[in-house]
Amino acid sequence: MEYYQSLALKYDVSLENVLAIALNRYGIKYAKTSDNRIRFNLKMLNSSQTYYFAVCVNTYPNSPFTLENDNLYLEDTLVGQVQNIEKDTCTSTYFRNNYQAITFNSNSRSKCAGCKFCGTYSLTEDDNYDFQKKDNVQEYFENLLKENNIASLGKIKDITICTGCFLNEDELINHLLMLNESFQEMGFTGNLNYIGSQLTTYAKIKDLTQNIPNFGLFLTIEKFLEREKFMRPEKAKLTLEKAKCLLEYAKSLNVTATFLYILGLENLEVVAKYFNYFKDSINKFPIVQVFQDYTLEQEAYRVKEAKDIEYYLKAKAMLNAIFESSNLRPKDWENFRSLYVADKKVRKI
Repeated sequence: MEYYQSLALKYDVSLENVLAIALNRYGIKYAKTSDNRIRFNLKMLNSSQTYYFAVCVNTYPNSPFTLENDNLYLEDTLVGQVQNIEKDTCTSTYFRNNYQAITFNSNSRSKCAGCKFCGTYSLTEDDNYDFQKKDNVQEYFENLLKENNIASLGKIKDITICTGCFLNEDELINHLLMLNESFQEMGFTGNLNYIGSQLTTYAKIKDLTQNIPNFGLFLTIEKFLEREKFMRPEKAKLTLEKAKCLLEYAKSLNVTATFLYILGLENLEVVAKYFNYFKDSINKFPIVQVFQDYTLEQEAYRVKEAKDIEYYLKAKAMLNAIFESSNLRPKDWENFRSLYVADKKVRKI
């Protein structure tokens, strides 16, 4: 605790922010579950605000965090209360931003495997939803809205589509168009975002945006170097040069354009170099996620300097400096593996 307090002072962030980063990095020890990953709401220290986390469980034996009877401890110090524990799966559709944003896993992510740093495919085998037809999608969302007392999809500001890989780009586009039609018929007028790396043809992106007026392209770059060694071929074949051009093109169409990156797999020199490379190609702050160990073996992929929490605070300060002259800022609700959870400096835009 004393070390984390000193880091909070050194980097001028809240102690809760340091704890949130550490919780994402180390995961927790929890004797009452056989699951290797759980989701929950956490009220930290004396904060009145509750934050949403999805963390790995019992995959890093030296984690300083322990969960006992809904109390979260940092070694022997109580640091928060946990609520609404549930198994983290690929099948669930979950809400963010006070039930104004939905992440929709629409294409069997549990059957998607190949990226060494991932583990979502192994979280559950219960992935039998069929979202290839409009009727099935609308039935699912009608039940989802009813269960959460939401009047209609018109109340939702963002739907983000996160999928496993398709056989080809055309299948992906047809899927996105079908989802868009399904949602529009249910009153949705918000932003429809795609997270992935299979949308790569300029003409098809332009055609897509003519049918989806508030479209967002979130490229899964994830890692800058040695991508072919860490990522499945469908994702690795998207070069950084091609990704930069795609983002610039999407930006020219007034499409929301950004990328996802996993922090902890590369040293800070590499991180700085390529965030500077991409910074003028996007119109939305990147989604930066703290690398988590889904398995004990994955800790070997973490670079040496990223084993300590200070690496992530250095990275955060560096990213803030890179984007300081722009109008791009992170949204603290947008990612539960974020560097910006419980950050007193964050200003929503």
